Amino acid sequence: MTSRVADPLHTLYDALAAQQAAQPTPVRHLPADERRAYMREAKRRSRERQREAAEAGSPQATDDAIRAALADAALMILATDAPGAEQVMSALRSAFPGRGGVAGTVRARCRSGTLRPTLLRP
Repeated sequence: MTSRVADPLHTLYDALAAQQAAQPTPVRHLPADERRAYMREAKRRSRERQREAAEAGSPQATDDAIRAALADAALMILATDAPGAEQVMSALRSAFPGRGGVAGTVRARCRSGTLRPTLLRP
């Protein structure tokens, strides 16, 4: 009979068990209230990083920032009637099918300057 201390398999098991016990509990296994608190804090840190990056002049490439940049590009295309303006108008017509005047109104507001880019500066 081998002793538990001398057995390499048990030694390996004990080492792996100790390593697993030292790891923090995954977020998905936390109780609901602790998970909400963790996610709230993580979102606060994320917003802080985004705010600092924006103040430094280099915003993070979040989904919202990418959408804002693309929307700003579309506004500038419509305002200057640049190549691609018809595709932007077509996309507007598709996005608002029951409202025929939206695309024309958006184009007019872009040209008059009442609908301005928020992220990009022309």
